[in-house]
Amino acid sequence: MRIGVAAIVLIDLCIRARDLEAHYTDAGVLSVSVLKAFGWQPGYWSIHTLSGGLVWQVVLFVIHALLALALLLGYRTRWLGLLLWLMEISLHNRNTFIGQSGDDLLRIVLFWGLFLPWDRCYAIGPVKGTRRTQYFSIATMGYLLLIASVYFFTVNLKTSPEWRSEGTAIYYALSLDQIRWPMGTWLYQYPALMKLLTHLVYYMEVLIPFLIVLPSRKQWPRLLAFALLLMLHVGIGLTLYIGLFYLINMVTAVGFIPANVFNRFKIPYRFPAMRLTVKPVWTRQFTVGLCGMVIVLNLIGNLSYCGWFTFTLRKELWQGIYLLRLDQYWGMFSPGILKDDGWYVYRGFNASEQAFDLYANIPGVDFKKPERVVDMYRSDRWRKFAENYQSGSRGYLHEPYCRWYLKTWNREHPENKMKRLEIFFMEEVSLPDYQTKPVTRRLCSACSDE
Repeated sequence: MRIGVAAIVLIDLCIRARDLEAHYTDAGVLSVSVLKAFGWQPGYWSIHTLSGGLVWQVVLFVIHALLALALLLGYRTRWLGLLLWLMEISLHNRNTFIGQSGDDLLRIVLFWGLFLPWDRCYAIGPVKGTRRTQYFSIATMGYLLLIASVYFFTVNLKTSPEWRSEGTAIYYALSLDQIRWPMGTWLYQYPALMKLLTHLVYYMEVLIPFLIVLPSRKQWPRLLAFALLLMLHVGIGLTLYIGLFYLINMVTAVGFIPANVFNRFKIPYRFPAMRLTVKPVWTRQFTVGLCGMVIVLNLIGNLSYCGWFTFTLRKELWQGIYLLRLDQYWGMFSPGILKDDGWYVYRGFNASEQAFDLYANIPGVDFKKPERVVDMYRSDRWRKFAENYQSGSRGYLHEPYCRWYLKTWNREHPENKMKRLEIFFMEEVSLPDYQTKPVTRRLCSACSDE
């Protein structure tokens, strides 16, 4: 699991680095001032916000990648793992409008990894610990409860008839052209199959958390939970464009796999020489106290999103949770599926007031739906930003993005510079039986190069 988590962090950094200037500098779509005015919570912090320049971000990305590589190789995983977790917090806080639930899961698993013995196998150099292939501690409970919470609370938050009675949730999810992959397009042709899969997904999510926390000496419950989780997220990854979300969920559950699976396939897992060490009593007490407090706070925080739970944490406690970025909300596709779909049109005007479609790079503007809307986004980070951008309550994102897009276009197309830009969102709301409301054109933003 340690190797997989570190590999995911490296892959994520590579994806993010493609848009380093756009997403993490003041010259991009979100300056530090706008971030702290509209995307900040009490307790948030980020060393990425100490400078809005590109060089600073490059330096931090390089350090971040080196820390992830050290975790992958198993080199001093305690201290370097701590630094990696802090870097993840800082990075995620720098642009809160491109994050998703998978980021939260990855970040919190890195926290629990600080207390788990994931440096005892496939690690560089001698490591501290015993030769046991089984391990249990309060951190183990925290890790298991974290993964169980993802599915327990997402099911409890799925309260719409689309999930619980109609069985139309997958139909509505695949109606979103912004996230539908080709495999999803194929599945979209079969309403009966989508209804069956909706109920199957719902009850799989009901079953998984109970298999995870089932108090049994047998190893099959968690192995079955891992198998169900694997099937669920492979299906999601094949049909929906959701970035690394499905991979993060699969990799962070690798810890469920029992040791006898490695034995059966003769996979070696004791590379380094180990020596037995005993932690001081105060260290064990501190660990138990800290982990126990985090478990309780996360449980109450998750329950607070359920309508039937009336107790809420004090603001001071939330500030501490935000400080460590242990906040979590597992409302994926909850309570129902988003039905507001659509696509963007970028209409530019040159010095002669001739209109151009900047996305297609052709004269004139065609407001018709592209053949594949999902292809408009070069990464899921941009898709997530576009999802936030289309929200009417986030108008503060409109002008910065418009100015960045116009500036980028003029830099990359000096032979055809634009004087003005208008960004439209063509809203298409999904209805039952493959119907939609009439498409409405909404001007999100207009700007000039002055």
